[in-house]
Amino acid sequence: MKADLHHNRETDVAYVDVCVEVPRNSRIAMIDVTQNLGLKTQVLARMDENGELLGLVIQNYSAFKRELRRKYLAFAVERLLDLLISKVRDLTSRRENCPESPRIVVHA
Repeated sequence: MKADLHHNRETDVAYVDVCVEVPRNSRIAMIDVTQNLGLKTQVLARMDENGELLGLVIQNYSAFKRELRRKYLAFAVERLLDLLISKVRDLTSRRENCPESPRIVVHA
């Protein structure tokens, strides 16, 4: 399975879908993981009621990309998102329904 990145240029918010199979009538929680990731740009993890990582919501995506590039000059943003997803998974420690290292597909 791939992780999909959708960037809304109008609002400058990016949505990274990690798990597409969300059980019906699931309660979704948004957890701020910004400080855990050592970032200034707000990153929210979308979790289901079982603690499964469903995806990320990245506010001010343009600033997020600049921040990552400054911090990690050698990596592409897509690779960094893979690393962030892995780190958020480690933080939440639930991995049953999603693969451990999804590939990022960018949709403009």
